[in-house]
Parts: sequence; C-alpha cells; structure tokens
Amino acid sequence: MVYLGGELRPILFVNGAVLAIISLPLLIIEMLNRGADQPFLKAFGVIIFIGLGLMLAARSGSITFSHKQIFVLTASIWVVLTSAATLPFYLYGMPLSDAVFEATSGITTTGATVLVGLDETPNSILMWRAFLQWLGGIGIVVTAIAMLPFLGIGGMQLFRTESSESSDKELPSAAKLASTTLWVYVALTVLCAIAYKVEGMTVFDAIAHAFTTVATGGFSTHDASIGYFSNPLIKWTCIIFMFLGSIPFLWYIRAIRVRQFASEQIKTYSIGILLIVVVLSFWLVNAREFAWSDAILNATFSVVSVMTTSGFAISDYSSWGGFSALLFFFLIFSGGCTGSTTGGIKIMRFIISAKMVRQIVRRQIFPNGILTEKYEGKKISDGVFIGVASFVFIFFVSFAVFAIVLMALGLGFEASISGSAAAITNVGPGIGSIIGPSGNYADIPSAAKWVLSLEMILGRLEIFTLLIFLTPRFWRT
Repeated sequence: MVYLGGELRPILFVNGAVLAIISLPLLIIEMLNRGADQPFLKAFGVIIFIGLGLMLAARSGSITFSHKQIFVLTASIWVVLTSAATLPFYLYGMPLSDAVFEATSGITTTGATVLVGLDETPNSILMWRAFLQWLGGIGIVVTAIAMLPFLGIGGMQLFRTESSESSDKELPSAAKLASTTLWVYVALTVLCAIAYKVEGMTVFDAIAHAFTTVATGGFSTHDASIGYFSNPLIKWTCIIFMFLGSIPFLWYIRAIRVRQFASEQIKTYSIGILLIVVVLSFWLVNAREFAWSDAILNATFSVVSVMTTSGFAISDYSSWGGFSALLFFFLIFSGGCTGSTTGGIKIMRFIISAKMVRQIVRRQIFPNGILTEKYEGKKISDGVFIGVASFVFIFFVSFAVFAIVLMALGLGFEASISGSAAAITNVGPGIGSIIGPSGNYADIPSAAKWVLSLEMILGRLEIFTLLIFLTPRFWRT
C-alpha cells in the first residue's frame, strides 16, 4: 500500500501546529517595529493561514505515530520550518537562493551567511536570524532525545533506554524529557543574555547573541562577529555558553534529578578540547609570536567555536598558517556531544569507533575470548558498532560527493572542500578567504547555494533519515 490517506493526517496536523507557532515571533517582531516591517506582517499572514488550515483539515480525535510516520514527521518538520523561515527573507528583497540559504543556515544552526553589512541590516532581520537558530537548537535537542534513539540511526539506538523505555525509573518519559529540556534551554539562554548585558552588550545584542550562543549557531548582529566586542569577558562568556550548549541536555536533567554527574562523553570531549587548546596556544606563541594571553584566548575561542559547530569568530584562524588551517579543517568534523545542539559526527561516535577498533584487535589476539565493550556503562552491541561505522562511512561519502558537485559548479578546491565540510557538519564558516571566518557565502554561485542548503539539511537530519526516503521499500507496507 502506498503511504497516503489517513496516515498523513497526524503528520499534517503537527506540521500545521509548527507553522502556527513559528508565525507568532513574526507578529511580535512586527509589533516591536510598530508596523515598519511589512515583510514580517505579510509572512505572518501567509504562514498562520497555512498552519491553521492544515490543523483544521487534518484534525482528529487522537494523535499516534507509527515508526514510518516518525521518519516522515522528523524530515517534514525541518523542511516545513525552512520553507516558512525563508518567506521573511524573500519578502525583504533577497533573491530566492539567498533567502533559502539564509533560512536553512539559521534553522539548522549552521551559521553560514550570505548577508553583507550586518551592522546596517534592520534589527528585525537580525533578530529573525537569531530566533531561527534558537528554535532550530531546541528542535535538534528534542529530535536527538525523543526521535533518533527510537529510529536507531547511526548508533543512536544505544540511547533508546534513556528516552523511551518505561523501565528506566530515573528519567521521565520522552514527552516530559522534551518539556524539561525546553526549560533547561530557556534557563541557559536567559543566563547567557544577562551575562552579555552585564558585560557591555546592548539589550538587543545580548538577546540575539544569547539565542545563537546557546544554540551553538553562530549568527551575529555584526560583520566582525564576537570580535566586534572589545571586552574579553564577552568572549569568555561566549566560550562558556557555547560549551554548555554542546554537552548533552540529558546530562543536565540527570544532574538535577538524580545527582548523576559522571559522563564518559563529556569527559572525553573536555579533555580533547583542553589538549588541542594547549597545543595550539604553544604553537601560536612560538610560531606566530602571539602574547600568551592572546594565544590562550584565540586558541580557546576558535577551538570551542569549531568543535561546538557554532562558527563564531574573533579572528581568522585560517590565516594563521598551514598548520592551523589543516587543524581546524579536521576539527570541523568532530562536533560536540550527542543530545546537544551541535552538528558534526559527534564525540559519541568517535568513542564507539575507537572501542570497535580495540575490540577487533583484541579478538585477533584472543579469538576464543568473550570480549565486550561498554559505553556509559552499557554494553555496545554489534548493531550499534555497525550503525556507527555505517554512519561515518556515509557521512564522508556524502561530504566527498557534495565537494565534487561544488567544484563542478565553479568553486575552487579550498572553498569546495571546506564548504562541503562546514555545511554537512553545520559549522558554517569554512577555510580560506572566500568562506572562512572573515568571509561569507554571498559571492558563490546561486546553484552552489542550493546545493549547500540541501547539504545543511542532510547533515542536520543525520543523513540516514533523508536517505531512507530514497528507498522504494519505505513507501510500501
């Protein structure tokens, strides 16, 4: 049976509700600007009309989802959100390719931009960009906690007991997890905004940057990004909250509910950041003659920004030399922790990959031994090993294919390679003068912007979610 009819009803209803919700900030922005931004009023009218229309047409007594419906819902929400987010940019006067690119970059928390002259851009557009990243950030966390473990994508089935099994008495149900996560997310955002304001930002800048910092998104209200602000405390605050947004939100809930603080993933992640910062700081002092204070600040900020896939910048690390450019290119792929707002491969998968290699070696040495590997105290099944290995393989194949396509569309080698990496990992800035930390994506071909927009969504959906739709068997019973 083809996937039609009543099975689409709950999916359409939820998407309608999402549209209705996302339309409200447009109305708020319009009211704050006292009717000065007609694009937002027009966008509000269109989006709320479609959203309420879908809800009325697809309403039913109860909403339940099958495994297949969850796949469709997960992908469709991101596509619907991106489409709605595009409308204000397009009505503002941006070309369609630019509007789609900016909206996709915002909602996927990638942080790549085609806007030039942010310091002169209307506050309404700047706040809309920031809000999109904040909304995308919480959407990513909820997807990672409530949906991906159930779908079992790329080893995420390892976390299924944390979000969906009623036998786990330490944690609430998936629905309660989502609501509790939202409160944690809001609390971090408020604390970040207050800190920014106390340290010298305007109220507008503090709110906008709090939205994009906690979401590890990287959109700024200034062309110079965080480098616009002279107070070093602002930069250290940004470092702290980028890191807080990049660790599992489930960890916050466990810490609050059962005082459980140990985490193999956070420990490995933190040690990795520290070691890389130390090495880079020494290199900046000795090879680039940085003062120690500048070296530590620049190294810490840049490493945390890239590893958390935020994309904020206080300096152009790709201009420091070949060593730093290559180092940051590899760091683009790392990502933060699973269950956070970050993109990339994620630290969990690197840990499991290392354990898989160790198990293969041990089985060669002890062929008759009973050997197991554990992650966060749980036995890692062969299915998880296969899931992680498959994800990493498909991830790099996708990266390579998109890089080749970008080269075919006219981008140079450096821009194609780093642009593909930055899009699929949702980091944002690439390497080099064109799309690096001091550049943007404004001057690349329109076709390349469409390709990168698709790649951003592919990376955010953990690749497999989208690839499954290309399988004919999925659309049959």
